[in-house]
Amino acid sequence: MTLLEIVQEFCRRQGLPVPSAVVSLGDDQLTQIVGLANEICEDLDRFSWTQLVREASWTATGVEDQGAMSVLAPFCCASILNETIYNRTTRLPIYGPVSARQWQADKALFTASPTHEYRIFGGHLYITPAPPDTDQLAFEYRSGAMVYNANDNAYKPYFTKDSDEFLLPQALILRGLRWRWKAEKGFPYAEDFRLYETAVADANGRDGGHKTLTMDGCDRSVGPGIVVQPGNWNLS
Repeated sequence: MTLLEIVQEFCRRQGLPVPSAVVSLGDDQLTQIVGLANEICEDLDRFSWTQLVREASWTATGVEDQGAMSVLAPFCCASILNETIYNRTTRLPIYGPVSARQWQADKALFTASPTHEYRIFGGHLYITPAPPDTDQLAFEYRSGAMVYNANDNAYKPYFTKDSDEFLLPQALILRGLRWRWKAEKGFPYAEDFRLYETAVADANGRDGGHKTLTMDGCDRSVGPGIVVQPGNWNLS
């Protein structure tokens, strides 16, 4: 849903006048609703949503400093997903993040790790030993941008235009708007808040699917061997 569609649906449910536009009107009530919608985006950032996972890939710089994270991961990088940084040229992982203490100890003692390690500080990604400038590197990261505008091809953390789209389930922002709007107006909102939290927990629990857990310790993944498709046995 776009911001305009979200606000229109919310107004219908609350018995408020349904607007034909939102941002451009400059209406105080609509401006407040947009602000509350942005608060919901901030609140939902407490979870890692698969819809917001992005991939960063680039050619190594040949020095430890690989550049600003805002350039390597331009879609509002919140955090790198653990154990996803790889050198695709050497097909080896880049370990980390190493602690500040370990990084400084390596520099002071002039020790070099046999494997590549990374650390983020000053908003830049550093890798040691420095990978060659021909190597291809990549990682996945959690984006804080829950809003997308197709006209601008822009991902962003807040709604700023009527055409901005919400990337998570629409029920979350509609339920969130209901309790936050009531709270701002001084109306009872406890039940609406409970329904919102239940919807968030349910959506997060179903997000992306989950691996089946076994209690017997057996790994049922397919390994090397001969695989016979069920139903293809010759019984004659």
